[in-house]
Amino acid sequence: MAACGLLAATLLFEVIVRIEGPIVCAGTDGILLQAAPDVGWTFTPNMHVTLDDCKGDAWNAPFATNAAGLADQHWPHEKRPGDVRVLLLGNHLADGLGVAREDRLSVRIAHLADQTRGSRLSVVNATIPGYATAQQIQWLEKRGLAYDPDVVVLVLDPSRDLAANLGPPRTRAIEPNLPPASGLLALSGAARWLAGHHGVTPETPIAIDAPPPLETEAQRTRAMAETRRLIARLAQTSHDAGARFAVLVAPPCSARPNDQALCSSIEDIAPCIDPTETFESLRRSTTRPLELCLDALGRWGRDSHFLASHALWDLLIRDGVWPDGVVRGHRL
Repeated sequence: MAACGLLAATLLFEVIVRIEGPIVCAGTDGILLQAAPDVGWTFTPNMHVTLDDCKGDAWNAPFATNAAGLADQHWPHEKRPGDVRVLLLGNHLADGLGVAREDRLSVRIAHLADQTRGSRLSVVNATIPGYATAQQIQWLEKRGLAYDPDVVVLVLDPSRDLAANLGPPRTRAIEPNLPPASGLLALSGAARWLAGHHGVTPETPIAIDAPPPLETEAQRTRAMAETRRLIARLAQTSHDAGARFAVLVAPPCSARPNDQALCSSIEDIAPCIDPTETFESLRRSTTRPLELCLDALGRWGRDSHFLASHALWDLLIRDGVWPDGVVRGHRL
């Protein structure tokens, strides 16, 4: 009985560590991203790690990717009959890295639907670090339309996307953080966990340089014009595929590059909402600690994903973007 108990505990430990993976310090290069010939780059596919702040802020969160290099579960291209599918495009700001899976924007939107009284709603999290609007168009055309989306939502990051649309991000090939697992490490998740070794290493790891900042009013004007042009193309690509399109201007985790009203500049192209004032109002009205941003990562924290999910749902209702059959539930 003791031997059976030990065997069962060992197997349980193996299952758990295969799901959560070894601890990796957030921001470590050579692990999370790899080059992809058709779309530039994605997350490293089929990765399971636990990300840790490693700076004394005492947070960590499991992080997994699917075979398509998305921070999400596996999604078949073919939808089930009656399903409504949303494709969420964006960059690292809203990718959910560093928060629990159930707190991510994509999952929260799906959970806001009453799928008993209405259509089943699935949300594909296609937010990828370093992407700007041009890369999102490329991903949508090369891979995204295969998911047959009913709604495409662009999470526009004003702190980065305008500059990146004017000066496209450069990628650099780098060495993998660790060599591929071999021997016992290749066979056992428990062995990898004890050795601090992740089981999947990117085939062609990359790092992405920050775009040059917008320093003059002329640059800002050109960046706005280019962003507007790219969003129009993204909207047209979505519409041509039979999908509806909307934009969420993401309250950033750093200073905005300019004070132009992004939503008003594209309101003739697509429904748009900027919930920045909602974020700031909550910040002013509460004394409880808020997790709006994970400072070590420059990403949204749990509360930002929560607020953005409600703002986005309200936008899609307000402008008639939701397909018939989607019903709002009462879950927070």
